[in-house]
Amino acid sequence: MIHMFIVSFIGDAVPADIHKLAAITHENGGQWITSKINYLENRVAALIKIAAPEETEMYIKDAFLSQSNLSTMITDCESHDAEQKTEYNLRIDANDRAGIVNEITHLLDSQRIRVIDMNCQRIFISDSHGVNSSLFTAHISLRLPETLLIDDVINELESLSEDTQVMIDNSSIRTSNTTP
Repeated sequence: MIHMFIVSFIGDAVPADIHKLAAITHENGGQWITSKINYLENRVAALIKIAAPEETEMYIKDAFLSQSNLSTMITDCESHDAEQKTEYNLRIDANDRAGIVNEITHLLDSQRIRVIDMNCQRIFISDSHGVNSSLFTAHISLRLPETLLIDDVINELESLSEDTQVMIDNSSIRTSNTTP
């Protein structure tokens, strides 16, 4: 029987440490289903969804937990809402303002939209005429319930302010027939 779990960790690790953990997972019949690994300065933070045979699951978990340079948590996966199948990648551009991330996430949450990944940046712009402004950009991967249309989501996001623009990456649309 295959078990699914998520490993999250933060700490000091070089790419070779991450490759070693991936190799241990693979050698024990496991597979990294999804991984998000980010380096910030000299630190690494990661979320990894793993599928592993029941008989080697503990060995794989122990390999992660035994890394003294990482603070690690492991969570067993629960089943997800089977009706959430269609994924989109969006880019949202707007003038920066206080609370913009909260507005976006509240709107998405109220529609039962699952945010898979969200990367936000603020860019400060200044010109020789003394004009200063700050722009906000978010790249969001999300999964919609079947009953919701992406055009409706885009219209609602753009209604957050008159300067908000939302673009969809049509090449990123994926539909899954199975529950992740």
